[in-house]
Amino acid sequence: MTGMGVKPLSGDDPQRLGVYRMLGRLGSGGMGRIYLARSTVDGSLAAVKTLLAEGVVSDTDRRRFAREVTLARRIDSVHTARVRDADPDAELPWMAIEYIPAPALSELVRSAGRLPGSAVRWIAAGTAQALVILHDEGIVHRDVKPQNILLPLAGPRLIDFGISHANDITRTSLTLGTVAFTSPEQARAEPSTTASDVYSLGATLFYLAVGRPPYPETDDTIRLLTLVQRGALDLTGLPRELAPLIRPCLSAGPDERPEPADLLRQFLEELDRMPTSRRGERWLPQRWTALIGKYEAQGRALGKAGGAAAGGAQTPAADEWTQQVPPPDPTRVYTEERAARQKQEEQAARRKQEERAARQKQEERDRAEREQAARKARERKEAEERKRAQARARAAAQAAEKQRRERAERERQKRTDDARREQRRRAASAQTAAPASPKTPSSKTPSSKMSSSSKTSPAPQPANSSSGGGCVWAVLLCIAFVVFLWKPWNAEDTAGSSSGTSSGTSSGSSSGTYSSGGTSSGASSGTYTSGGTSSGTSTSGSSGSGSSGSGTSTSGTSGSGTSSSGTSGSSTSTSGGTGSRPPSPVDAAFAAVRAGDCLDAYQDGYGNWSRSAPVRVGCGAASAYLRVLRVARAGSCPSGGGRGSWWHGGVGSSSANLCVERQFRNGQCFLAKAQGGRPGPANLLTAWNCSADRVPREFSYIMQVTAVLRASAGTGACPGEPGRYRYSWNVYDGRTMICAKVA
Repeated sequence: MTGMGVKPLSGDDPQRLGVYRMLGRLGSGGMGRIYLARSTVDGSLAAVKTLLAEGVVSDTDRRRFAREVTLARRIDSVHTARVRDADPDAELPWMAIEYIPAPALSELVRSAGRLPGSAVRWIAAGTAQALVILHDEGIVHRDVKPQNILLPLAGPRLIDFGISHANDITRTSLTLGTVAFTSPEQARAEPSTTASDVYSLGATLFYLAVGRPPYPETDDTIRLLTLVQRGALDLTGLPRELAPLIRPCLSAGPDERPEPADLLRQFLEELDRMPTSRRGERWLPQRWTALIGKYEAQGRALGKAGGAAAGGAQTPAADEWTQQVPPPDPTRVYTEERAARQKQEEQAARRKQEERAARQKQEERDRAEREQAARKARERKEAEERKRAQARARAAAQAAEKQRRERAERERQKRTDDARREQRRRAASAQTAAPASPKTPSSKTPSSKMSSSSKTSPAPQPANSSSGGGCVWAVLLCIAFVVFLWKPWNAEDTAGSSSGTSSGTSSGSSSGTYSSGGTSSGASSGTYTSGGTSSGTSTSGSSGSGSSGSGTSTSGTSGSGTSSSGTSGSSTSTSGGTGSRPPSPVDAAFAAVRAGDCLDAYQDGYGNWSRSAPVRVGCGAASAYLRVLRVARAGSCPSGGGRGSWWHGGVGSSSANLCVERQFRNGQCFLAKAQGGRPGPANLLTAWNCSADRVPREFSYIMQVTAVLRASAGTGACPGEPGRYRYSWNVYDGRTMICAKVA
């Protein structure tokens, strides 16, 4: 379909397939041949594709061909070649495709030179629209290249879905023209996706603008395949105005490439700002339009030739032109000629009407496709805007919640401090207001000499005298005991660090021990939970006296508590202990991780992770060192071969065990031990500066990744350099092989 000349049929070419009579050969590919043929029903031209097979067609090839027919029939667009008829079950399977008299982009660049930026955008828009249509039908082309894009003046046409069902490039001919436009993941025999077609489109557009593929020039197919696998681009000569269009398409990571719909929206927006003409005369240079015009003229000539042979086929014999025809009846000449002329005029009028109706239908279809593409692009843009708005709302809500928690924590701390100050003030007031009393041996035990770790001694017995002096001594003793419990010299302790325990004795028979988060015992009882309030009932002794009192206990580095005797008492505990404190930011970061997330973290070579909390990033990002396989609350994770676990013990249900595996990319480095004077066991979860001159004591080598291949490829597939050893490690349960060199 791409050659201007039509070659004569040879002895092994079929003369007829179905209702189509072969006129000549248009070209041959890696899997079949394409003929120019004419329908014996309506005389129209078609390009008929068959399989190249020696002898009987195998069942596998027949199934592949039938699948290609099925895929091609699902697409009905002006940006592709439509299927007219097919018979995959025939002895020689065939498929009749719409004949497009136009050159391929590869021939145009080779014969007429490079294109300016505006023409590259025009071709990019038409090809992107074809890819959008294919991808919407669930079809990945897998072989987008200049040879498979024809260019009539009406716009580019994407052809040949011959390998659209394959998962690799094994069915294509391994040539420079194929490999140079293949994506890195296809070159590594990995599954192809829509992003693979975007990469091939970017390589094709670079070829149109610069005149060569986007790699260093080489005549060695294997070397070129290695360059493609590594994504070693050479974009020298790319016009600055086209860099924002082409560079994103050639990103090494499939996730980093734009979607075809986004490219189409960008192209259409740029074209809408220019003159309304969408035909090639407006965009293409004269040398391109001249070559395209020759193809279209040949197509028109072949169409008018009717049953005449094409491209070297024999013309009718001389006797067929000079054969004598009996003269008609003179009385019928005028009538027959007039009827024939009227019939011809009617047929011509009918053809014009059909052509006009077909053009109108085609224009309506084109307009509908453009509107549909624009609508889908607009819907995608609106969906993205909604997602961004939701993300902003979530971030604002999280920030507001964080501020609320911080404010509540400040208020709680302020209340605690105020309560302590009030306690100290009351104790100081009580000490200042105490009446003076004569010194007796029983009062020579100052509270300042008591140790915080000593046991509480029994209170001295009151004097036998019934005078008021005994009451005074009892009051002084209570004040001394309160000062001992208060310990103003240790008042600098702060709340929130750890829980403390205090004990004390007052007149009467009530005693108790208070511990943050514990239970009081003795004559009065109550349960104290960190951050809560508990009250209990106390029964005083027969000679005890006092009034109801209250105490506050705050857990911290050194906790303190105050208790006064009385008929009844209550105690309030304020704490930020483990029972009620909210999860920390680290807890929240671990709790937010899900299976399938990618993390910016790695092992640092010293037995630690590079971050204290996981940071989620896009899996296509260069910093996505880890991918989460699953999140476990209990149990173990697979280890070895690039896999491991990241355990975090948080508050309550915030504990998590992340089962992770390393994401390897060309150029990254990791640490390895020495074994027999060479690199041996490696910690594949580490990441290290490739140019560093120091490593942790446990390791001896810095290894740099040169390729990530399927393990079935064997170590011989690892790219090598003269005079340097190649090393490899199997990862992911032995499915993948990491090739590396000493950095």
